[in-house]
Amino acid sequence: MDTEEQAYSEAGQIIAQNRDRLYRHTMVAAIVFCIISAILMAGFKQNEGFFDANSRLGLLLEQINEQDQILSYPKINVKAVYKDERASKLVIRPDMPIESLDIEVREEFTKKKVVITFPEAAEYFADNVQIVSDSAIMDAVGIYRQNRDVVVEVYCKDTYSWTIDSQADKITLQFDALRAAYSGVAVVYQPYTDRNRLMIPEWQQSIADFAANNHMKLFLASNMLEEYTEQEVVTFANTVQADILLGIAVESSETAEQASAVTVCNTTYFIPNFGSTQLAILAAGVFAAETQLVPKGFRECGAEDILVSQAVVPAAFLELTLPASETENVESVYKLNESIVTALMQALEQAFNLTEKRIESNGM
Repeated sequence: MDTEEQAYSEAGQIIAQNRDRLYRHTMVAAIVFCIISAILMAGFKQNEGFFDANSRLGLLLEQINEQDQILSYPKINVKAVYKDERASKLVIRPDMPIESLDIEVREEFTKKKVVITFPEAAEYFADNVQIVSDSAIMDAVGIYRQNRDVVVEVYCKDTYSWTIDSQADKITLQFDALRAAYSGVAVVYQPYTDRNRLMIPEWQQSIADFAANNHMKLFLASNMLEEYTEQEVVTFANTVQADILLGIAVESSETAEQASAVTVCNTTYFIPNFGSTQLAILAAGVFAAETQLVPKGFRECGAEDILVSQAVVPAAFLELTLPASETENVESVYKLNESIVTALMQALEQAFNLTEKRIESNGM
C-alpha cells in the first residue's frame, strides 16, 4: 500500500510539474505574442500611409485591368428598330422591364460621342430593341453587346448637356444646350498615357460632387477611354468656348534633385481681365501650396505647347517634375495624386469666381 501511495504521489508531482511547465510556456508565448503584436501595430501605424496607398492603388489597378478585359471582348451588334422624332432625346426600350440596373454614361467629348453602358444586362436586350432618336442632334446611334454588358453609342452633331431618366420599361437621355444647366465650362487635360493618375473612385466622386455643387460642366480628358491628343482637347475647348482650360502633366527626371513645377502661359493672346497669365498665376499658387512642389516660375508657350499656344480661351499648363526616386515610392505618388485632386478643385473654383467677375465687368 505504501508503495502504491508513493507511486500515486510521484505521478501527481510529475503531472503538477508538467502543468506548471505548460503554464509557464503558455505565459511566455502570450507575452511574446503581445510584444510581436505591439511591434506590428506600431510598424503598421508608422507606415499606415504606405499600406493605404498600396491598397488603394492595388484596387485601382484591379479596376483598370477589369475594364481593359471587358473592352477587349468582341462587340456583337444588336439589331434595333429605330424611330426618328424631333424631341432632343434618346429613348431605349429593353425587351424586358429592368427593375434595378446601374447605368454608366461616359462622354468621349473630343469625338462628340456619348457612351451608355448597361452592365450585366445582355438578357434584357435581345434583337429588335426599340430606340427613338432625334436626327437633328444625333448623327448616328448604335447598340452592341460586349461580354455581358450592353453598350449604346451616340454620335452627336454638337456638345450638349444631358440628364438621364431610368425607368423599368425605358431609359431616356435628354439633351439640352450645353450651358443651359451650368454656370460655366472647364476642360482639364492630362496626357493619355497618364490618364489613370486621378482615377481612385473616391477622388472621382469628390470631383464630380465639386462640379455639381458649383454648377460647373467639367470635361476631364482622363475620363475618356478612347485615345485622345492635346490638339483634340484644345480644339474642343475652343469650340465650346470653355471658361477655363487647364493642363496637368507629371514627369519623372533622373537628374532632378527636388520636386518642382513650371507653369506655361500665353501672355500674347489678350483676354480682358482674366486670361492665360492670370490663370497661370492662380494655378501655380494653388498647386504650390497643396502639392508642396517647389515653383520654378513661368514659361512663355511655344508652338510645341499646343494646349496653351492654340487656345483662344484662358489656358495654362502645369508641368510637374519629380525625381525618379520619388516616382518609385508608392506612398509619395499616392499623396501627390491626392494633393493634385485638391489643388485642381481649388484652382477651378477660384478661377471661376474671377471669370464670373470678368463677365460681369464686360457687361455680358
